Amino acid sequence: MYHLADGRPVVQKYGGTSVGSVERIQNVAARVADQYRKGLKKVAIVVSAMSGETNKLVDLVTATNPHTSLRNYDMAVSAGEQVAVALMAAALEKAGVPSHGFLAYQLGIMTSSLHSKARIHDIDCKKLHQCWEQGIIPVVAGFQGVTEDLEITTLGRGGSDTSAVALAVALDAAFCEINTDVDGVFTADPRVVPTAHLVQEMDFEVALEMASLGSKVLHTRCVELGAKFQMPIVVRNTFKPNDHPRTIIMSFNAQRKLEAPVVSGVTLDRNVVRLSLSQLPVRYGVIATLFEKIAATGVNVDIIVHNKAESTDALRVGFTIGAADLLRTQDMLRRWSEEQGSGVHLEAERGLAKVSVVGLGMQSHPGVASKVFSVLEDAGIAIQMISTSEIKISCVVAEVDGDRAAQALHRAFIEDDKV
Repeated sequence: MYHLADGRPVVQKYGGTSVGSVERIQNVAARVADQYRKGLKKVAIVVSAMSGETNKLVDLVTATNPHTSLRNYDMAVSAGEQVAVALMAAALEKAGVPSHGFLAYQLGIMTSSLHSKARIHDIDCKKLHQCWEQGIIPVVAGFQGVTEDLEITTLGRGGSDTSAVALAVALDAAFCEINTDVDGVFTADPRVVPTAHLVQEMDFEVALEMASLGSKVLHTRCVELGAKFQMPIVVRNTFKPNDHPRTIIMSFNAQRKLEAPVVSGVTLDRNVVRLSLSQLPVRYGVIATLFEKIAATGVNVDIIVHNKAESTDALRVGFTIGAADLLRTQDMLRRWSEEQGSGVHLEAERGLAKVSVVGLGMQSHPGVASKVFSVLEDAGIAIQMISTSEIKISCVVAEVDGDRAAQALHRAFIEDDKV
């Protein structure tokens, strides 16, 4: 793969499991050192915190004060990457490769001020180029950034992937390599669907949908960046040889899109909560204002259902969000409801899952939606909400039915490979 770099930089990101112990860090350092000696001099290493460390820091914050400011939260949970950067740089030095570690503020990874879900605005790559000129391999902390006021921020779940792709874009790298504990992106989660298989080449559109729908291999924002700037993303297993199969995510040309499978993957997201607001006043702009308020908190809303009650002059809105955003969204909605002064009623429903089929071939094959519904009906699985786009169909079902739904859809669309 590295001969394709053609002298351009390469960014390699190593996740928490990849750097989960001193031995694993030393193994990664040995791999990088081998590549360095074979001529890959312009490589930037991005690391996550060691596996489990961020969770420990989150638990410490919660135990101290579960209602502390997000500023304090970010300052605490970003500490894990500092340790990982230092250990990786030390391991590279031991392997005979000069190395220099950088935290976000040292490198200049500038972000928005939305703590815990910040977005990268700019990266100053001058120090990285200076490292390469001196034969030094830079190691960069993922997940963290800094505002113009030098406030520490974090990028949210999967933030190190986002850091790596953003860095690759800023460096005009040949590609960004995401090293993790799986071989790449599969047609489904192998833990749920044992017959799932590795997808060796995937279009950005499909990868983005799968990431947003619950595939945990890549974070949505890192795929968004790759697609926007046409930065190829390679997903490979840290613990397998360099020639082991992997997934390459890139833009397909028109012909390849026409030849793509009807369904490339099936995803299952168990972290789904449905919020319902009833007795909303029928007033101009009330729905727009509601979702503007939600967006301002940094919460992503997924499926939305909106209707007007026939017997009363009131609106009802239902929508899904990630379970991790429930408390924050509830707090905001309660305050907003009180402002409406109309007895707005809020309900939250847990115990739900979202199962989805994704594929470029859905654009040119009619009948996919009807088959999805038939497959789930034949399995005795009730559909509670539906969302569609050109290349995906999502159904909200009871969480207890989630695994069976994913297995049935994978069998019908991927193993049988028929519409």
